[in-house]
Amino acid sequence: MLKKSFFVIAFVIIFFLSGCGTKAKKVKDPFVYIKEQLNKLESYTATAIVELYNNKIESKYTVMQFYKKGKLRLEVLDENGSIDKIIVYDGKRSYVYFARVNQVFVAENTQEIPLYSMITSFIKNYNSGGEIEKGEMDKFYLITVPILDKNVFMYKEQMAFSKKNLIPEELTIFDINNNIFSRITYKDFKYNPEIDDKLFTKDSVTTLAANFLDSSAIEIDAKEVYKYCGLNPVMPVYLPQGFKLLNVLVNVNENNGVIFVYTSGKNLIEIFETVVDKSEITNEKGFFLKEGVYYKEKDNGKKEYTTMVNGLQIRITVTGDVDGEEILKVIKSLR
Repeated sequence: MLKKSFFVIAFVIIFFLSGCGTKAKKVKDPFVYIKEQLNKLESYTATAIVELYNNKIESKYTVMQFYKKGKLRLEVLDENGSIDKIIVYDGKRSYVYFARVNQVFVAENTQEIPLYSMITSFIKNYNSGGEIEKGEMDKFYLITVPILDKNVFMYKEQMAFSKKNLIPEELTIFDINNNIFSRITYKDFKYNPEIDDKLFTKDSVTTLAANFLDSSAIEIDAKEVYKYCGLNPVMPVYLPQGFKLLNVLVNVNENNGVIFVYTSGKNLIEIFETVVDKSEITNEKGFFLKEGVYYKEKDNGKKEYTTMVNGLQIRITVTGDVDGEEILKVIKSLR
C-alpha cells in the first residue's frame, strides 16, 4: 500500500514540474499585426460616417468607399441619404459627378477627392511619417501619425483599431492646436474583397454601385440577347430626357430573363423581359393602372410596372424620381 502511494505521489510531482516547465505561447504584438495587415491591403470597402468640426459649425455626411490597387470610388450622400456627388479615380483621371447639376467634371489628378477620409490615406501617412505615439483604450488600439500634407486644420490623425478583430473603426483628425477637426467612423469594413473593375470607370460615375452591380446577372452585348435568353427582346423608342442605356444583363435566377438598365444621374429604369404565362401577370400584387399595365410600390420605395408585349412579360422597376406618365410613354413605345 505504501509502495503504491509512493508511485502516485511521484507521478503527481513529475506532472506538476513538467507543466511548470512548459513555455507560454508567444502572442504577436497587436501593433505589429495591425501594420502588417495595413501593408497587405490591396482593396477594401467601407461606409464612412464623416463629421466635420470647423469654427463651431458641425456638418455630417456619409461616404461609401471602394478602393482597389490605387483606384478608388467615393459615393457621397448628404444627411438625408441623397446623392451629393460620386467620385471615381481610375488611376489616371478623376471623374466627379455632381448630382444637383447632373454633370460630370474631369480632372487629371485626385485633387477633387476628399482623400483624408480614406483608410489608404492613413496608411500612406503611417508608412511615410512614422508613428507619433501608440496607446490603447478599453476597446481600441490607437495609432497617431503625422499628416504629410499638413495644414493648420489637418495636422495629425489617430486611427482606432478594434481590439476584437484589429480592423480600423474610427479616424480622428486634429488641427495644429490639437482640437478635433474631423471624426470618421467606419462601418461594414471589408478587407481585400473582390471588387468589379467596372466601378472605377467613367461610365459608372453617374450610378450608385448598389444599382450598377447585380451579383445574379451576367453582362452581355445587346446583340447577344437571343443567344443567352432565347427570346427576341423589345426596346423602347422613347426614353425620358437624360436617360441612356447603361448595360444589358441576363438574370440567371429568373429564367435567364434580359434586363435593360437605363440611368440618368441618381434615377434608374430597369426593364426586365421574360417569357411567362399571360395569366400569371394578373396575380401580381398591385392594381390595374391602364391599357394592360399593372402598378405597385415596393417596400424599398421602388416603383414597379408590369405588362405584356409581344408575348413577353415586361417588368419595369424605377428607382428615384421619374414621373409615372413618362414610364407609360416608355411602355407604349416598346418595339
